[in-house]
Amino acid sequence: MKHAAVWPAYLIAAVCVAIALISSIANISLIGQIKQQQREVASLTERSTSLARSLSGERTALFDMLDGHAHHYAIGNGEVVTRGSRIDLALHELSEPPRGQVYQVWTRPVGSTKMSPAPTFLPDAQGVALVIVPADARATSEVAVTIEPEGGSKEPTTKPLISVAFDSQ
Repeated sequence: MKHAAVWPAYLIAAVCVAIALISSIANISLIGQIKQQQREVASLTERSTSLARSLSGERTALFDMLDGHAHHYAIGNGEVVTRGSRIDLALHELSEPPRGQVYQVWTRPVGSTKMSPAPTFLPDAQGVALVIVPADARATSEVAVTIEPEGGSKEPTTKPLISVAFDSQ
């Protein structure tokens, strides 16, 4: 009789081990899903912050363009605007560059003969581009735009499509 009473205990123990194993596997799976969700939230937060920063810069560029104290330099399909230390390019009717290429902004510091690389960009579907140039307008004598390989270049590889020399400000 003693042997018959042992089997239910083994059966209960086996069921408990199975439940613990299944619970552990489910727990590991849930932890993996939580970590994936945390990575996605971090990525979305970073993207949101980047978009907010970009929107803020574009809003400031638009205010620069409307400010009566800003200097406007007309170019074929747009203008270069300087206000204080800021430089903004507002371009329209810009064609899509050839596949594998981008537009790149260049700046020439005052007193230098060498162009410095600045951001690359592509126009939107309507051919519009608003580019905030990360250079101090007070220390820059020229801004140019060329077509370069994707990722940009360290030195211009093509003749400038746009080139604007600044007046003494």
